[in-house]
Amino acid sequence: MRLSKRIIFVTYWFLTCVVLALFCGIVYAQGAGANLPTLFLIGDSTVRNGAGDGANKQWGWGEPIAAYFDPAKITVLNRARGGRSSRTFLTEGLWEQVLSTMKTGDFVLIQFGHNDGGPINDTSRARGTIKGVGEETEEIDNLLTKKHEIVHSYGWYLRKYVADARAKGATPVICSPIPRKIWKEGRIVRDQYARWAEEVAKAEKAGFIDLNEIIARQYEAMGAEKVEPLFADEHTHTTLAGAELNAASVISGLKAPKPDPLASYYSAKAATVEAAKGSVSRALYRFEFGDGKTGGTAVTLMTAYSKERGYGFEPISLPRAGAGAPSGNSLFFSVGLPEGNYNVTVTFGDSKGATETTVKAELRRLMLEKVETALGKFETRTFTVNVRTPQISGGGEVRLKDREKNIEAWAWDEKLTLEFNGKSPTVSAIEITPAEAPTIFLLGDSTVCDQPLEPYSSWGQMLPRFFGPAVAVASHAESGESLRSSLGARRLDKVLSLIKPGDYLFIQYGHNDQKEKGEGVGAFTTYKADLKMFVAETRKRGATPVLMTSVNRRNFNAQGEVYSTLGDYPEAVRQVAREEKVALIDLNAMSKAFYEALGPEKSALAFKDGDGTHHNNYGAYELARCVVEGIKANNLGVAKFLAKDVTAFDPSRPDPPENFKIPASPLRSEVKPPGN
Repeated sequence: MRLSKRIIFVTYWFLTCVVLALFCGIVYAQGAGANLPTLFLIGDSTVRNGAGDGANKQWGWGEPIAAYFDPAKITVLNRARGGRSSRTFLTEGLWEQVLSTMKTGDFVLIQFGHNDGGPINDTSRARGTIKGVGEETEEIDNLLTKKHEIVHSYGWYLRKYVADARAKGATPVICSPIPRKIWKEGRIVRDQYARWAEEVAKAEKAGFIDLNEIIARQYEAMGAEKVEPLFADEHTHTTLAGAELNAASVISGLKAPKPDPLASYYSAKAATVEAAKGSVSRALYRFEFGDGKTGGTAVTLMTAYSKERGYGFEPISLPRAGAGAPSGNSLFFSVGLPEGNYNVTVTFGDSKGATETTVKAELRRLMLEKVETALGKFETRTFTVNVRTPQISGGGEVRLKDREKNIEAWAWDEKLTLEFNGKSPTVSAIEITPAEAPTIFLLGDSTVCDQPLEPYSSWGQMLPRFFGPAVAVASHAESGESLRSSLGARRLDKVLSLIKPGDYLFIQYGHNDQKEKGEGVGAFTTYKADLKMFVAETRKRGATPVLMTSVNRRNFNAQGEVYSTLGDYPEAVRQVAREEKVALIDLNAMSKAFYEALGPEKSALAFKDGDGTHHNNYGAYELARCVVEGIKANNLGVAKFLAKDVTAFDPSRPDPPENFKIPASPLRSEVKPPGN
């Protein structure tokens, strides 16, 4: 059968188009692949063993980890090399090879340490580094390479990798070495290089995954018998099953920060891995309010908070449609975080002008007061803040009032909300890390709790300002509460589920307890009995109870003296303190001296207008200073954590109200708190 010219032409045209389409598709695919970000892995044989094919039945975690990422979104390149230390990976030119292909938007996971403890100079491997993270050096004539060399510390080499990666526009993440299978008294021995790796990550504000701790805890939970098949040698190199466990642990550590920098690149397999919890991850969360070129997540004013994103500005901060910057001088930035204590490090300053910023957290807790920077200057400050939820470990939750579910919701949600206020509030960066710090828990009424709206305020929300970054203040006080109603709402249960040795519980009730009626109810009966129970339960947990008498109401007699309307309740607190040998802060007496120093008329400047019970910001601030004096007078251990600028305070000589400059928050209400 003969083909016509027309058929031949059409067939030729069709095949040509197919070939061109295939060629274009290949070129497009290659171009698209070239534009994908790359995740580089650098390290030793525990990351990539041999050729990475398991030929000797030993596998590094860098091979199975690729399955946790979507190849259509990111390229994973395992450039680790067996036998290398943080020093020799650099001196042999392996790092230079990685840098030659690294580009902006890439990532690099860095794990060294297993080989850093060897000799610094010998004829065998000469791969050791100086122990620690310092700037010490040792000059050698390398017996192995026959070259003159300056050897640095383990920390120096890690810092070098971080700096070089950032110079390329990539995001570095330091991993501590995976643990060896070395048991001691039923536990896996931890590696000192893990702690040094963590120190470098914190100092350089780089991401950190504590693989040493995350994996060790899994081994301990499994037991020695089940861990044995995970290793292909005595204690260091893993089988494929062990490498799989370690790879999943890396993903677990990556997921711990909010936001997770690699979240958008995972495959479906990564969804099966939960984020590392608690202090195990020791992750750093860093946000850049600028160009984002120093390894943090870039944030703009238009970045709205959402649960999916896990960070952003609250609606009150966002510009309205058609408008520019939000009105007023307050910005509210939130980060989704689990319950716990966190160190927050804020970098203040602006290359275009001077700044003045006051920082509050959650419900207007004063954290930093009037941080000023000159034009082009930057300053970094750190404080510790507590985040809480209503859930109680062991079951149940705090019975929240309606106001706690709406206007006080920021006190109970699963996020940290920061308010930046002042004449010219300007923030360059925010870094958040989990904190292991003693906690001062507060239980009490409306004169103690975090009041949500101006002009009301309480001493409990001013107290954090007077401590440095080593103490968290967790206020579980609430308006309208008495000892018994707090028990009924399970507020004490919540505190007891969290409190630990080294913590404190400050207890101040009375305003609402005196209103309770019934047979046998009174200051020296039920009130004292309940106070003693609070004290006993606190001590059972190894924590320190501190009793506080109620602040006075603003009531003056004809002689200009404050008279008490609290009946026997302050004296009942004093009796319990004596009988149970508990530290006492006599805020009743100190508030009396404070009000009388101002006098019948001027003392109104310490209260919400028209209210003789609830204070404004000035009154709350001065009362917090009274509490600080009580802490010092009782020689409480937490006194050593007071802020460096805290000075002595005499309530009979208060700060002049006209000099008080703490900026008010934008939201206001004229509705009195419950229990007035």
